[in-house]
Amino acid sequence: MPEPRVLLFVGSLLITAAVFQLLMAAKTHSRIGGVLGHTALPEDISIDTREYSQHIQDSPNPVRQNSSYPKEPFISGTVPSGFLWGTSTAAYQVEGGWNTSGKGESIWDHWAHQPGRTPLGDTACDSYHKYATDVQLGANLAMTAYRFSISWPRLLPDGTLAGGVNQAGVDYYNKLIDELIAHKMVPFVTMYHWDLPQALQTKYGGWTNASMVDYFNDYATLCFQKFGDRVKRWATFNEPWSFIVPGYGLGVSPPQMLFGMKRRQYEVAHVVIKAHARAWHTYNDSFRAQQGGEVGIVLGALWGQPRNTSDPRDVQAADNFEQFFLGWFANPIYGNGDYPDAMKQMINGDSAADPRLPVFTEAEKAYVRGAADFVGLNQYSAVLIYASDHTFPLDFISLVMPDLKGVKDTSDPTWPHASYVVPWNIREQLRYFSEKYSHKVPFYITETGISEKEQFPPNMNDTWRQCFYMLYVDEAIRAIKLDGRDVRGFFAWTLMDNIEWGSGHSVRLGLHYTNFSDPNLTRTPKASAKLYRDIATSGGFPEGAPHTKHTQDWWDWCHTNAPYNNNTETGAGHYRGPH
Repeated sequence: MPEPRVLLFVGSLLITAAVFQLLMAAKTHSRIGGVLGHTALPEDISIDTREYSQHIQDSPNPVRQNSSYPKEPFISGTVPSGFLWGTSTAAYQVEGGWNTSGKGESIWDHWAHQPGRTPLGDTACDSYHKYATDVQLGANLAMTAYRFSISWPRLLPDGTLAGGVNQAGVDYYNKLIDELIAHKMVPFVTMYHWDLPQALQTKYGGWTNASMVDYFNDYATLCFQKFGDRVKRWATFNEPWSFIVPGYGLGVSPPQMLFGMKRRQYEVAHVVIKAHARAWHTYNDSFRAQQGGEVGIVLGALWGQPRNTSDPRDVQAADNFEQFFLGWFANPIYGNGDYPDAMKQMINGDSAADPRLPVFTEAEKAYVRGAADFVGLNQYSAVLIYASDHTFPLDFISLVMPDLKGVKDTSDPTWPHASYVVPWNIREQLRYFSEKYSHKVPFYITETGISEKEQFPPNMNDTWRQCFYMLYVDEAIRAIKLDGRDVRGFFAWTLMDNIEWGSGHSVRLGLHYTNFSDPNLTRTPKASAKLYRDIATSGGFPEGAPHTKHTQDWWDWCHTNAPYNNNTETGAGHYRGPH
């Protein structure tokens, strides 16, 4: 019999593979579009779309057909004036310069330098030196915004003000922000995209320690002071679920704290939520009047579609899934200031003696509730949810949400590309969020995208990505025009191929191909870059535009597997890892 540590290692590898395969699906409810009564339809909508939408609105219980892939008709049209078209990146994934000019070590730097690993993030895309090149790439795409993250240890090497501010880091972000503004691009800044200063992890246990609320607030305050005169959109955290559960629950990604699924991950989330609220109140109290900006949070939004919308058990299971995934963070901030009832009941039960899910005081609920000016949703895909009390088969939920009882997930083989391409997840999630939470704020689609595996030579005619953005952008337009959702921006993941965390550059999601074999790390636009530029330039799909006709011609084809699996060597990959 193998040694216990070997079994643990093998088990950890299996969990890691499953989590990183399924987490991409964790970037994404049940009825279509959230139509509650009739919606006035714009004049420029086609007859087919008008008839379809009217049919949905006339239905007494408008639900998606069970176990089917609904190919909705193409809708031409454009987004409102002021809408942001952009791309998203993260500091660790693109900057490089890991120990340059006074930067401190992050938990990802620390992880990458362990024996047996290749520290690809040391250089990444070298955006630390090539920031002007990257801004020009965005300008060439007609982007009106660029979402990037600030590296906490680049500003504060040991994570604290007492340890000193790294002026070189301040200078770097000043140059990047100024370059964006010079190219008429809005800087959309994330303050925490997972690269915690290693010093805070080593000394305090990172996000397990309640003192992190103060340290994060000091860091956020520094960001507001140094950059808030030009940055008007701030996201405190990117996808808390995606760094808390793998890092502090499962222990399969930095900081690799094992055996935390029962208690530690909930305690960490409690600290993160309070840190977000503290930063929002600091901005609201001390900076908003002068700077006039907004502070929100970016949440991973995995859409859970009931397998059978006529079965109340499946519908309830899907709602419970949403409460555990999205609602864990959304309900305290955008709802009633507390955790969802389903979580409280399933995790703590009726006993209040030693609750595993922390309890907010009434004062804390009031402090957290409404502490956001917008919500960013990272929308990639969806899963089918059904009610079941069986342990097997093991699935995403059983691996990463063991406290969510009576719920299983599966996929629908009619959804293209291994059930990954599910554009209507955007409209469904927007509907759910709008109906579920009382704090009404604007939406930004802060990430969405599709990968291909690394290949030589690269296939620059990325039909899968063209199809993906045709379908997903059109769904966002549909949500705005048909449902009246206040969506104010759409950000593609990502500007260029980068270091996809533990997967390195073996998977590619960029609109630009990055040649990691070239010392200059040259970036070359893929075919999808031109399409995305045309969409951004025109504000969507205006009637008569060449790319609108192109999309109409490809519409049916893009709803099949062909563009995603057209060649085993060059087709779209199946990467579902976190971003």
